[in-house]
Amino acid sequence: MGKQSISVVVSSYNQPIALKLVLCGFAAQDDLDFEMVIADDGSDAKTLALLGDLCTKAPFRAKFTTHEHCGFGKARALNEAILQTEGEFLIFCDGDCVPFCNFVSTHKAFLQLNSFCTGGYVRLTLNQSQNLTPDDITHRRHERYLTGAQKKQLLRVHFKNLLYRRLLPFKQKEPKILGGNFSVDRRSIFAVNGFDESLQCSKEDSDIRNRLRNLGCTYRSLWNKAYVCHLNHNIDPARCTPSDLRGKSNKVFYEANRKRIRSVQGLDLHKTTSCP
Repeated sequence: MGKQSISVVVSSYNQPIALKLVLCGFAAQDDLDFEMVIADDGSDAKTLALLGDLCTKAPFRAKFTTHEHCGFGKARALNEAILQTEGEFLIFCDGDCVPFCNFVSTHKAFLQLNSFCTGGYVRLTLNQSQNLTPDDITHRRHERYLTGAQKKQLLRVHFKNLLYRRLLPFKQKEPKILGGNFSVDRRSIFAVNGFDESLQCSKEDSDIRNRLRNLGCTYRSLWNKAYVCHLNHNIDPARCTPSDLRGKSNKVFYEANRKRIRSVQGLDLHKTTSCP
């Protein structure tokens, strides 16, 4: 891929209905100059067959990685997918987050070396999620769910991020980050050894933010520019079985590793070739 090339990494587990809508969103982007790698956490055979079909029909280069499912393994899935990317910059999205049409181009406009960007989301109800169609997304009708009130709320998060960057530049817990809407340069994510599989539950996004900050990366808040529609999880019942839901976050491990740069169990567990 050429200069400033983009790889989109989409995490997924047993969510075929949502994933169809998400890929419709990426097919409708105003900039299709990117590759996609879907990071699958061991979905069933039916979902994997769908993944193969979606990748074949996508208007951009697309493929997926997978492994045997063994509890919540999103960090592992993301690391395996990262190693299959070729882009100089990586944009992360979840398999239940439908991007607005300028999602990729907005991240692309603000990405720089040694930095990361975070964006915002609009949370949809189950009824809204179930009524959303591929045609709606192709014609950008899903973007109407961003109301004036929600826009003001996202703008407040954006200004808070800016305030902390100016007045408290070393405050580690900022900016607010959503795993389904952030981006980073390739060298930085390899420098921190990717996502930490030791967590085995939530906080993987906050943890990588902390380690990128420890590395010295700057950040850009796109909470007022880059949006996704977060679908209700119950749109895909197979994903929501009790054994597959996130457990309590490993707060002890998370807090103990707040000053770490490289993950304890990350990309180097899977890396077999020289990267990046």
